[in-house]
Amino acid sequence: MFFNRSSLIAHRSSAASQRGQTLIETVVALFILTTGLAAGLTLAVYALSSSSVSSNKVLASALAREGLEGVRRMRDSNWLAGNLNDCNGQICYANWLSQVYNITGSGSGTTYRLMFNPSSFDAGKWTLAPAGVGTDYRLYLYGGSGYTHVYNGWHSSPFFRQIIITNQSTASPYDATSPLMSVKSIVWWWDENCPMELSNPALTVCKVVAEEYLTNWKNY
Repeated sequence: MFFNRSSLIAHRSSAASQRGQTLIETVVALFILTTGLAAGLTLAVYALSSSSVSSNKVLASALAREGLEGVRRMRDSNWLAGNLNDCNGQICYANWLSQVYNITGSGSGTTYRLMFNPSSFDAGKWTLAPAGVGTDYRLYLYGGSGYTHVYNGWHSSPFFRQIIITNQSTASPYDATSPLMSVKSIVWWWDENCPMELSNPALTVCKVVAEEYLTNWKNY
């Protein structure tokens, strides 16, 4: 059998071209695969990070609401333990801010820690403790029963809570006996994207702020 020299050269050239094309296709395929894997991993990391942030926000929101509810219950307990009085010609509970629990706050705002005592079954279960500058507002998880500011060998949580009570207004229709009270509950947390801040929530954006107003509306 005889081969034409020109045909043999063309065949070899075609084979080399095919091998080169196959190599290029392999490199391109590897690049696409690597890019896809990197994008997938980036998306997975982002999803996990977003999930962590969302979880922290949900828990922080619940803890902030708990702070407001705790102070509101103290107001209600003061009503239940108090007596109706004549308040400038109107019937009211004159000691609604201090009958059992002191929630008087101040004009500029008083900061507190909402203390939880899981072993108490009376008025001492929830109390307010005035907190000064530099107070550690960290919350500790107590055996699945709630969060407390007091460390007693319990698990440290990434959450912190501060309560601020402000005597907002005594102008009509309010007065000195029945002022408009503002209650603010601030919960913040720390993680890989949020700084560890023990006492000043103004120094972090990783926080939830809940606020409500309390009045002395009960007259019966």
